[in-house]
Amino acid sequence: MSDPSIPERRSGLTRIGALLLIFVCITLAILLAFTRTQLHELRQDLSKRLSDTDQLSHQVQQTAQQANETSRETSTRLALLESRFAQSQNQQIELEALYQDLMRNHDDWILAEVEQLVIIANQQLELTGNVQSALAALEAADMRLQRIDKPLFSQLRETLKQDMDHLRALPYVDTNGIALRLDALSRQVDNLTLATDTRPRARATPASPAVGPWASLTQKVLKDLGDAIKIRRMDNPELPLLTPEQSFFLRENLKLRLLSARNDALTHQELRYQDDLKTASDWLTRYFDTQTPAFNLVKNGLDQLLTTPVTIPIPDVSATLSAVHAARGMHP
Repeated sequence: MSDPSIPERRSGLTRIGALLLIFVCITLAILLAFTRTQLHELRQDLSKRLSDTDQLSHQVQQTAQQANETSRETSTRLALLESRFAQSQNQQIELEALYQDLMRNHDDWILAEVEQLVIIANQQLELTGNVQSALAALEAADMRLQRIDKPLFSQLRETLKQDMDHLRALPYVDTNGIALRLDALSRQVDNLTLATDTRPRARATPASPAVGPWASLTQKVLKDLGDAIKIRRMDNPELPLLTPEQSFFLRENLKLRLLSARNDALTHQELRYQDDLKTASDWLTRYFDTQTPAFNLVKNGLDQLLTTPVTIPIPDVSATLSAVHAARGMHP
């Protein structure tokens, strides 16, 4: 007889084998899924790295291009600097040669400076009458001659000293102070009162004592006759009333006269200066009220300026200029 437990054992082994097979299949499926996931992640990581590599390569190319451009600019600037350095070297050589030439002709150079300073002083005296500027130029020329300190130029320095003494002895004309005073008077023009703006005050009629009817009639007739007949001087007519526009232009013209006198004082034009001040004074007396403080202020200022000269006799420095020419071996 066969053992009945044998089929049962076989059936159990079959089930165990099936379970093992199923477990192996499941394990293989899990491993396959995990492997696929790892491969997918690896592909994504590889794609990302390739993209980063492309971007880095593009940046490297741009950096290389910028470096090339910078290198070209640097080369251009270097060439420009080299060119300028060469020019500066040439200029330095020329300056050294000029300096050596000037050192060899030191006396002639100083005499040329003295000549130019004396010419400037002469021009200041002849063109503008500016004594102070001319004196400053002659003093500068004397300082230049002190550097040479040679007996050969003693006569020149003596002539120069005489001209400087003549200029120092001249009276000082304060043209700047005159200009400031005229500016102050011009600012006072707007404070002046026009003569046409003033009105005479009505005289109070005294109360007449009680008189008879015939005396009252006689006084009335005489008063009417006095109002009907008036005597006026025709050689001094009254000024007509001015419109606001005319008053404005009158004041502006007076200011322009004072400004013209200011310019005449600065340029030492004595005749024009006196003419402008006299015209301004005449306008002031004719068109403005003479009883106001502003009128007295402006009128007194104009009277004082009329007595203030703006020019003085100007000496001639041609003797010094001739002495300089003689020192340089030139004929005057």
